Amino acid sequence: MMKRCLLLVATALASGAMPGLAHADTRDTQDAAHRGAAVSAPPRVASAAGKGRSGAKAAEEISVVRQSVGGGRMTVQNGVRNRSEVTRDFIAKQSPTPNVFRLMASMPGANVASADPYGMVSGNITVRGMNSDQIGFTLEGAPLNDIGSYMAFPTEWVDSENLNQVTMQQGSANLDSPVIGASGGITTMSLIDPAETFGGTVAGSYGSYHTHREFVRLNSGLIGHSGVRAFVSWSHLEEPHFRGAGDDHKQHIDFKMLKEWDGGSRSSLVLTFDDSMKVAYLSPTLAQWQQLGRDANYAENYAPNSTSYWKLHQSPYRVIVMSAPQKIVISDHVGLDVTPYFYWNSGTIASASVLSERAVYAGTRRYAIDLNNNGVIGDRVLMYTPFGTPYVYRPGVVSKIHVDFGHHSLVFGDWYDWSRERMVNPYSMIGANGGPANVWGFQGNVTLPDGTRLASYDNLTVTQVNSLFFGDSYAALGDRLHLEAGIKETMVARTGYNYLPGAQYRSGTNAAVTTPNLGGRYRFDAHHQIFGGVATNFRTPTLNALYNTYSASTGAITTLANPGQKTEYSIEEEIGYRYQSDVLNGSVTFFNYNFTNRQVATQVVINNAQITQNINAGGQTSRGVDVELGTRPWHHVRPYVSAEYLNARIDSNYQVGADFLPTRGKQAVRSPNVQAAVGLDYDDGTYFAGVQVKYVGRQFSTFMNDQAMPGYVDADMNFGYRAPKLWRARPEFRLNLMNVGDNKYLSGPAGIAPSARATRGIYGTMIGATGTPTYYVAGGFAAIITASTGF
Repeated sequence: MMKRCLLLVATALASGAMPGLAHADTRDTQDAAHRGAAVSAPPRVASAAGKGRSGAKAAEEISVVRQSVGGGRMTVQNGVRNRSEVTRDFIAKQSPTPNVFRLMASMPGANVASADPYGMVSGNITVRGMNSDQIGFTLEGAPLNDIGSYMAFPTEWVDSENLNQVTMQQGSANLDSPVIGASGGITTMSLIDPAETFGGTVAGSYGSYHTHREFVRLNSGLIGHSGVRAFVSWSHLEEPHFRGAGDDHKQHIDFKMLKEWDGGSRSSLVLTFDDSMKVAYLSPTLAQWQQLGRDANYAENYAPNSTSYWKLHQSPYRVIVMSAPQKIVISDHVGLDVTPYFYWNSGTIASASVLSERAVYAGTRRYAIDLNNNGVIGDRVLMYTPFGTPYVYRPGVVSKIHVDFGHHSLVFGDWYDWSRERMVNPYSMIGANGGPANVWGFQGNVTLPDGTRLASYDNLTVTQVNSLFFGDSYAALGDRLHLEAGIKETMVARTGYNYLPGAQYRSGTNAAVTTPNLGGRYRFDAHHQIFGGVATNFRTPTLNALYNTYSASTGAITTLANPGQKTEYSIEEEIGYRYQSDVLNGSVTFFNYNFTNRQVATQVVINNAQITQNINAGGQTSRGVDVELGTRPWHHVRPYVSAEYLNARIDSNYQVGADFLPTRGKQAVRSPNVQAAVGLDYDDGTYFAGVQVKYVGRQFSTFMNDQAMPGYVDADMNFGYRAPKLWRARPEFRLNLMNVGDNKYLSGPAGIAPSARATRGIYGTMIGATGTPTYYVAGGFAAIITASTGF
């Protein structure tokens, strides 16, 4: 499949169908208003460079609007839901390396846990206390969350130079959102449009720790008289670790082809391909952090039978995302939107185990095997035992039809998704250098006497999703009043096949969930409006609920299958006020959530690999307020402020054996009471600069609130210069500084636990500690300089 997708890109290049990159444009335009939340609005795309021009060709440009609000951190909003957005104006001034999580860090309610200076490591994000696996992510209509675990890996998605905008709807997903785990909202992304003239961009970056990055983008321009235009880009990034040994590197390709038809119809094809190799950073316990600080990491030198050597924690991954959004205007009152997509990935979460040859376990069965081939059975042998995903195949399609009549706009739609996800934890040899003989772990595996592969986790999961939705938007009083109502019925079926000896071969789960929503907005005049609504959300259990996991060295069950785990369900209410003028934009949003069967993601260590599992935390109530303020330029300066107060409380006691931990009333994990961001942007068209400061309060890492990480402050800065135009090129130079002051801090909980200390249960039993929380370590100070030019 990967070869076929690369062949597609090569063929398009050979036919001259590829497009280019960008430089800052200073046109004064206003951000278009969003539609409401019943159905997601079509993405707004930056104007193509060269449109409407005659004569000599100009350097490739992307619309970077210096008149936008808060330095590109806000846009005009008119929907029934709270939304936040960053635009090209902001994205183009950041370091070219950050992942999407880092670009969202200033949004109200967005709590980003970074794990390296540049964003090569995904880290984590929570929104209003809800983890990244509870937030849906889409790119050009294609879902990006893992279908089995709902985890999100933003380093794989898109190069920032090609990213047009990122929109986060904090409260709930839209009716047509292709997600089944997004009880915490939806984040949508779109790529820039290809330019209408041939051109491109070349950029190079070099920074701290000898990090370097290269980027090239080519625009085809309009291809003959077809009206088709396209771009393709390639980037390479090499990032040595800021703590410990190892380096991360990746190559990435983005491609987009576009045809705009008479009458407003629009067809596009998007492809992204990512090939990366990452070395894991250790997520330390609080005790390890307090003792060792940033030195708490995997070992730099090999030692016999030690699983902590850094080369045993290299994780390769390849990802392909394809999407083909089609907007078809049938008449002035009827339209059809169809978005087929395809997602594929293959990769490994590296780990190692020391095994006794006399007791090697595959599932529940014990074997005696000469693992090191020395003719003797009885040694203890270090083996490479990664959690691998040989493949995930995931095609799907979202189809919807719009019908407008009178004051109403109706939408009918369907989303269908089918996936096949293979996962295996095989055993293979360690190479002469102390690392694995093969980092993917799928070759040279140890086999049993019957020829089958020795593994402690070996399964296949097939998931089918079918979702039907209907919505109505009503506009009256010259659209001063806007009301929305919708309902969605989603059916999810998982079938699991467990190939381990002694394990149940087949299991499955089925869920059918109805999620209605209501919303409204009233605009008093051009400046003042109120909005609010009620929405329901759900999250079906992850595929881990279908399978036991086993220790490779003892055969003991590490985590127990729970196919009967209940679906998380939540009701969310919002009410807010917006003020929007030629100078100042602002909003205040009050929110309340009620959860049942709250699912909380945690990192657990299985065979020395950090694996994500889920805990049912029972009921939860979360309420708070989001504030966002930004201005248009005053003497080229645009300030921005966001803040959130959050009170998230557990409503249930947590069962341990026959007793319960007294967790009711405790603060929820990963839910700081207070966080705030302040940004300042200066841009006069030639020189630009910016600063962003974020404060995040204390976060608990246990349900019992008996362990927490302290709050922290982080600051980033940028400086840039746009040189005069030279022939067709206009060079730009940019300096980005991350973690100014080199603040040494924990950025967020990685693994959570019900309790970190012995606690007396509500029935009087003394319950021992149920786990040891771990934490992400924030990246150190880093500086990176970028030189780029369009042509």
